[in-house]
Amino acid sequence: MASSQSQIALAMDARNREAAGISPDWLDVAAARASLPDLGLEIPAEIQQVPVDAGGVPAVWISGASNADGPRVVYLHGGGFVAGGLPSHRSLVAWLAHELGGSVLFVDYELAPERKFPSQIEQAYTALVWAASNGPAGGGATGALAIAGDSAGAALAVGALLLARANGSVMPRAAALFCGMLDLDPATSAFAGSTRRMIEMIGAYLPDGTSVADPLASPLRADLKDLPKMLLQTGTADGCRADSETFTQRLRDAGGHATLSVWQEMFHVWQRFAPLLPEAHQALVEAAAFLRANTGT
Repeated sequence: MASSQSQIALAMDARNREAAGISPDWLDVAAARASLPDLGLEIPAEIQQVPVDAGGVPAVWISGASNADGPRVVYLHGGGFVAGGLPSHRSLVAWLAHELGGSVLFVDYELAPERKFPSQIEQAYTALVWAASNGPAGGGATGALAIAGDSAGAALAVGALLLARANGSVMPRAAALFCGMLDLDPATSAFAGSTRRMIEMIGAYLPDGTSVADPLASPLRADLKDLPKMLLQTGTADGCRADSETFTQRLRDAGGHATLSVWQEMFHVWQRFAPLLPEAHQALVEAAAFLRANTGT
């Protein structure tokens, strides 16, 4: 049974969406962005936020002063490709860095519709390559490298891995996907086809003529061989649960290692509500443990 705080978290999300004027019947980009404000949740006192230029891509190192030698995680935020940023995901990445004992490189990729696919994936890949040689506070790379993302950011994270494999360049040792939006086809994904607004959001991301079945855009359609070990977290109330379950099986079928973690009564990207929601904090503890174990740290 979900904790009592889950209702508080859901109410916060609902208030933000209502205040922004979100409608399921159409996409209003300004409203979508306003619906993901800073949640104002507590973050660990030791956490530092240092803006950097990650190979031409704006990013922010999130880490504690003593975390320089820990694992480094390149993080891609969700928001349907059109919204989200460090304010909306600050508590998630701060608590992930805290539990990791390492650093998180938050990638501030350009949003749709101003920029279209595959620009966001290319920026994620550029930041990944940069992070392979750079650490926080201007230092060199010391800890092992991993990648993570939530919702649409999970699709970008897998896309970056596909580019890394295709280019024969740096490959992270592990990945964590939170409530991944891994299939953009409304005909096959309940989440992608859930509302007209969602369909229009995907349309704002994909250029005219680009198929929703493009394997770089919809990782469920990709060849998943030779990818790092992955943790996929989803909840029984997460609209992307089927995406996570299907992706897990396809990764295993391709000879990969996937751990599927299904949380009872948890909703889409509940991890953003750490530390208010105990299950959010516990999920980040689980993810940090997985990333440490599978990066040798």
